[in-house]
Amino acid sequence: MTRLRCGCALMAWFLCACDVATVAQVPSNVAQNQCAGDSDCPGGSCVAGQCESQQGAFQTVLFAVTPPSSSSASADLQFLKQVDLPITGGAWDLPLDAALQLVGQVNLKSNPPRTCKPSWGDVGNLLATSGDGSVPGTISLTPSQTELGVFSQSAVAQTTLVNTSKFTFSMNVPPGEYDVYYQPERQPSDDCIVSPLLLRKLPINPGAKSLVLTVPESSSFVLKVNWPLGDGALNGWTVDMLDPVSGHVISNRAPLALPASGDKTHYMATVRYVPVVGDTSDQTAQELLRLSPPDSPPNGMPMPAPTILLSRSALGLFDANSGTLNDFTAGRGLPTPVHIYGQVTALATPMPVAATVTLVATKIIGIDAGVLASFVRTVTVKVDGQFDLEVLPGNYRVSAVPSAQLDTETNSSADSKLAEVSEDWMVADSPTEQAGKVIELGHALPINGAAFNASGSTAVVTALVQAVASTASTQVDVLHQALGEAVVVPRAATGRVDPGGNFELIADPGTFDVSVRPLAASGFSWLVVPSVAVGTTGPTSGGANLMSRALPLPVVYRGTVTLADTGSVPGALIRAFVYTSAGLYTSDSTKADSVVQIAETRADTSGAFKLLIPASLNGAVHTDR
Repeated sequence: MTRLRCGCALMAWFLCACDVATVAQVPSNVAQNQCAGDSDCPGGSCVAGQCESQQGAFQTVLFAVTPPSSSSASADLQFLKQVDLPITGGAWDLPLDAALQLVGQVNLKSNPPRTCKPSWGDVGNLLATSGDGSVPGTISLTPSQTELGVFSQSAVAQTTLVNTSKFTFSMNVPPGEYDVYYQPERQPSDDCIVSPLLLRKLPINPGAKSLVLTVPESSSFVLKVNWPLGDGALNGWTVDMLDPVSGHVISNRAPLALPASGDKTHYMATVRYVPVVGDTSDQTAQELLRLSPPDSPPNGMPMPAPTILLSRSALGLFDANSGTLNDFTAGRGLPTPVHIYGQVTALATPMPVAATVTLVATKIIGIDAGVLASFVRTVTVKVDGQFDLEVLPGNYRVSAVPSAQLDTETNSSADSKLAEVSEDWMVADSPTEQAGKVIELGHALPINGAAFNASGSTAVVTALVQAVASTASTQVDVLHQALGEAVVVPRAATGRVDPGGNFELIADPGTFDVSVRPLAASGFSWLVVPSVAVGTTGPTSGGANLMSRALPLPVVYRGTVTLADTGSVPGALIRAFVYTSAGLYTSDSTKADSVVQIAETRADTSGAFKLLIPASLNGAVHTDR
């Protein structure tokens, strides 16, 4: 049964000041979770006129709570808290530890003492010298859960110089587990290098008032690059070291230099780095050395050139502190660039399309097999669809993303119904001018289905339907991203459930987490279907049909969200996530490959909330519809 509850027009109901905890103020046309008895609630019970589940499946839940911007020092901070929920629902409060004002500094390890004293700034204009052992730079704290798909802004602070003798920083953060990264201020020379510092999954405990980081003496790795041609082609190239998980630079950027003897057949570079601290169980000695061409060579415009990536453990088979890269072009020299001309069009018509085109090399002609080389180019294509750029000859994974956003409701433009596309190209090494490259964009693919209550009698009218890229399907480590295995992330898509219970949205090819999100005051919980595959290529390509599904019965939680220092948090936004592995719920966060949002609510003016957690993922399929 559907009743009219609120006088707001449907197209503007999101503007109405409806209390999320008050069923009586649901906008018109919105279906409600109502019942007269248990027979109306398959698998559940009728409680106070609403169908509820008496037991859910999710015990381990990750909450993200954001106080409103009008609140105190906690304003706009996102608090992440993993909770073991009572699976039977009921009264349950959400207490949060107070936000922390961390005041700290970055010190150099003093035992054993350094043999040199670092200096900072440009030559001839030093900012300061290290008097008390503190050093300048930028410190960032990123919640560790972001690797699973929880968006959370990093806290970033720059050190300031106090009384010309001490560098300190200050930042506000919630307690939690963070990846901490320190990037030193610019140093005028390599005489006394202070390396970046990365600490993974560092706990910042409630009540902490300071954060003191200690940078140990740097380790050294000497890279020798043999270049028998002796033509100076690698002049101006540099070497640095990367963390393979985050991509953070963990060393200085060292110039690749010829020896003083005048021998031009080999280059040397010494990078100074600090090994990653923390959760590195599967990354021991897997740091990546990056050999990069100059950004702006002294002789004019930069020529396209590859970036070479090397595993430190592979280079250091015989000596952990040094390694040799033999001529990676087998005496042929660096590849000669090719100028290509192309166009982006719609598949159904020859009409040009504005887009962003990215070419990622998967193989570069002239680079030895076994040498990991990266070359990426991105170009913005205007409405005429034309583009041209210089690339290296080889094999490419080419992607094009239409400039127009996916839209079926408000935008009648044909471009708003086009999908991203990825395809493989081969760019030959001759001729040096090549035209005729065409990228054809096809139509976006449908994700459709229907959403009803548990008994199948009531369509969940006006519920928002959202499809977002599954985190697990878009995760690629730093090395493989650089080598052309980066995944094109499909764009998010949205739609609504119509009066017949049906919904359809259009999407790029990819894997999505699809959720049907009724208005909280309707009394329905979300329907969440993880890892929905939308076809890509081949004769079996196509959209996804989720069929007719029942929204899981809600497990209802009522309580108050509080902060330890200020009490209740009026207006707090509360989002609930579950951990998943291969699209299935897991209570063990250490085995998860992503998180999926399953519920959302907002606390009222007293900090009280009502949260409807779905009893399960996926929902039952109505076989009789």
